[in-house]
Amino acid sequence: MSSLNVLFWNVHKKNLTPQIVNLALSKDIDILVLAENPVSSVQLIQALNISGPYYFQNHPLSQCKKITIVTKFHYDLIMPQEEDHRLTIRRIRLPTGTDFLLTALHLGGKGNFTPESQSEAASLVAEQLIRAEARLGVDRHVVLGDFNMNPFEPGMIKANGFHGTMSSEIAERGSRTVQKREYTYFYNPTWGLFGDLNKDVSGTYYYQRAEHVCYEWNVFDQILVRPSTINNFVKGSLEIIHSDSVTSLLTNRNVPNEDMYSDHLPLFFTLKF
Repeated sequence: MSSLNVLFWNVHKKNLTPQIVNLALSKDIDILVLAENPVSSVQLIQALNISGPYYFQNHPLSQCKKITIVTKFHYDLIMPQEEDHRLTIRRIRLPTGTDFLLTALHLGGKGNFTPESQSEAASLVAEQLIRAEARLGVDRHVVLGDFNMNPFEPGMIKANGFHGTMSSEIAERGSRTVQKREYTYFYNPTWGLFGDLNKDVSGTYYYQRAEHVCYEWNVFDQILVRPSTINNFVKGSLEIIHSDSVTSLLTNRNVPNEDMYSDHLPLFFTLKF
């Protein structure tokens, strides 16, 4: 059985190469997915490959400007299948014979989109993913990225959106029918990342506003897993990273250090095949 360690981080348009290198080496990352990365993948792998395992650059044919994917395996084994400026769908074919889809995305933020617009955008992306699965004949699918929504928001849970459920048992039923139409589930384990029970931070993104309703901590950075891929996801591996193994990514108030690093914290998990 082979395992893949995956890390996603929205680096907030900052050159965080030293921190990324520390994370990649300390967490033994096989698939590194970055959003809003201003550094070319060539420069990034030059820093990564000074010592330790060899990484390959983002696929040179990729047209998705919001997402960079660097891997320990050659980029020809993680070919772009469908892309736009906010999303890349890759088909991963590992030497072990593993074949699955990995979609990385960065959806529109709350500063520019109303909740209603975010919900509609989620529906459009969900339809795109379903079409890609059907066209490619692959049902094993992992989706990760900065959704700019919490797991409980309509775009994440509605049947014609991402249809993400917090329960793997429910997701393993495959689908449910609403008004005579069948909708496939995603399992969304990131529901379990809220709060500080048994961990040091309460989410991946923090903001505070003088409003009557303010969650303060949010989990905008998420992973979705199709029912056929749930057994490949190592549940105990999912964690929010708050240190690059050398330096804390938090302020002395234990919130993301936006001034020095990013306003988002990295998300880590493991897949086994």
